[in-house]
Amino acid sequence: MCIRDSLNLSFLKNLSMEEACIFCQIVKRNVKSKIVHEDEVSLAFLDINPRSKGMTIVIPKQHYQNFDENFELSARVFLSALIVAEKLKQALNPKEIFFSIIPSELVKHFHIRVYPVYENQIPLAEAQPLKISEAELEAMAEKIRSIKIEFKQAKEKVEKKEEVKEVKEEEKKRTEEEIYWIKRDFEIA
Repeated sequence: MCIRDSLNLSFLKNLSMEEACIFCQIVKRNVKSKIVHEDEVSLAFLDINPRSKGMTIVIPKQHYQNFDENFELSARVFLSALIVAEKLKQALNPKEIFFSIIPSELVKHFHIRVYPVYENQIPLAEAQPLKISEAELEAMAEKIRSIKIEFKQAKEKVEKKEEVKEVKEEEKKRTEEEIYWIKRDFEIA
């Protein structure tokens, strides 16, 4: 069952592309959703037909279809997706978090899917949508919303990971003597 099947959206039929976009309607609060994160440029809400518990969709508030139509805004949406991932980790304690950017035939609005992955879960590609009640969705949304992560914190975390990566790359550099012996071993073999 798709989003449009689960909601009465007949009012969208005769509207423009942007007006008919379900995600734009969620941004305008014309369609009820379980919002878990919002900032000035993006909005994140729980998927009503999730492949995993807590699956969240992160969208720009501005309507566009592909990430390359607005690089700067897409970068901010990616950062929001990282914030949402951290909130999901803290609130739901999954084993891992996966990200997906797969264009949808149904919804022509750029979005990032954030999937929490749990122990002994079947692969997401094979998973059928979960049946989650309205009460469960609301409880999960409230738990995720309660986690406070600021834009600045997320940016600092990304910068720290980049610094660690740079240090590891420097550690990988070999001395001239090591290179000599490696080459010599290859020549002998």
